Amino acid sequence: MKIRLATSSDTVAMMDLGLQMHQESRFAHYPMAHEKIRETIQQIVSEPKANCILLAEHDRAGLVGMLAGCVSSLFFTDVLIAQDRWFYVAKEHRGSPAALKLLVAFRRWAENRQARELNINMSVDIDQAKFNQFMTHMDFKSCGSNFVLPLALVKREPVAQVMKSA
Repeated sequence: MKIRLATSSDTVAMMDLGLQMHQESRFAHYPMAHEKIRETIQQIVSEPKANCILLAEHDRAGLVGMLAGCVSSLFFTDVLIAQDRWFYVAKEHRGSPAALKLLVAFRRWAENRQARELNINMSVDIDQAKFNQFMTHMDFKSCGSNFVLPLALVKREPVAQVMKSA
């Protein structure tokens, strides 16, 4: 398993893997905006000091994982933190070294930019229990939760009735 930085020539392969991630995630019912994805990949690749996309390549299977991240400061300090934008390993390669190597490479990338911490989030809702177990094994501490309220599907009660029941 080889880990490397993505280039713009990897866009099609990343989009193919991104389609797998999309289909497996809680976002599968949202339409994909292919041009927006291309633009996002190009923007990330073009700003290597603050952004990265790391790719996991298998010698026979090709691209099997990717982790996109950035370094930025929090709104209340100039201290830099590294944050993932997406982190995905194809289903058939989970349990391989791909996720571990991507995470180690992201850590090195962040440390080279003087980031003080790594933040990895789970919002795609793919195998949360295994993801949490992996992140704990990697010495990450859980410091919050993601909550979702699908607005298009929610039957709304009048605000006054909600306030009475509260």
